[in-house]
Amino acid sequence: MMNQASRETLAGTAGRCSAAPWLAVTLLTTCQPLVSLLSAAEGFTEPYRTIQVAAAESGVVSEIAVQEGATVKKGDVLATLDREVFQVLLAIADQAMRSTGALDSALAELHLREERLVKLTTLREQGHARQEELDRAEADRAIAEAHVRSAREELAVRKLEYEKTQAQVERRTVRAPQDGVVTDIHKDAGEYLAPNDPYLLTLVQLDPLLATFSLTRRHASQLQIGQQVTVRCADAASAGEELTVPVKGTVEFIAPVINAESGTVRVKVRIENPNGQYRSGERCALEAPKGGAAAKER
Repeated sequence: MMNQASRETLAGTAGRCSAAPWLAVTLLTTCQPLVSLLSAAEGFTEPYRTIQVAAAESGVVSEIAVQEGATVKKGDVLATLDREVFQVLLAIADQAMRSTGALDSALAELHLREERLVKLTTLREQGHARQEELDRAEADRAIAEAHVRSAREELAVRKLEYEKTQAQVERRTVRAPQDGVVTDIHKDAGEYLAPNDPYLLTLVQLDPLLATFSLTRRHASQLQIGQQVTVRCADAASAGEELTVPVKGTVEFIAPVINAESGTVRVKVRIENPNGQYRSGERCALEAPKGGAAAKER
């Protein structure tokens, strides 16, 4: 049985709850020590980012390197497509890039033309060579220099061709664009990836998480982007579903429009989740910000 003072305390608390029904309020009585969270501002957690990972090229899937539920880091290999043809093209490009015969020949010819020009210049000074012969030797040297430049330019083009083929081979490897967890695999090894259906798997980022709420316009107006708030989640170590664990979060998004059907404003709160303590899809509740409407009414 509760005494008169307990009844008055409970009545006062209930009055404050009815004045601001969206607040997360804890009722404590002598006969009910269990924390009971009452809140109309309930929401759910969802991945911070969901990525449908697609291949940059079409082709047959050679290997899926991960399984559903796998945790991956940015840059990890997720899958590979068939690339035998491109590997052969890469080997050809590599051999062409290393072939320097044309450059060696052009350099040898240039050396010969320069020596002949030096000799004719000396003979011309001594009066034993004609000016036409000297002019011809200078022209031959200029042509030889052009051949050297052409050979070097050809090698530069071959190097670029090699890098292009190497990039094409690399594009046959699908890598993780973001740290996250693989939730769905859409293709198996041996299946064909078409340009109109290039998706291989679904990757979600669970650190941080987003907690999404639908608030009335009045309550949403109490929040600002970047504001620190408290979100209550269920204890992962407990078998119950009571929202008893307080978590600090940051308001990241406040919808600029009101949902016409429900008359609510969508609000998203970012929650840090480095150890994976909180799961996506769980219920959660948003506590009233300090200094909000409830505080003013009290």
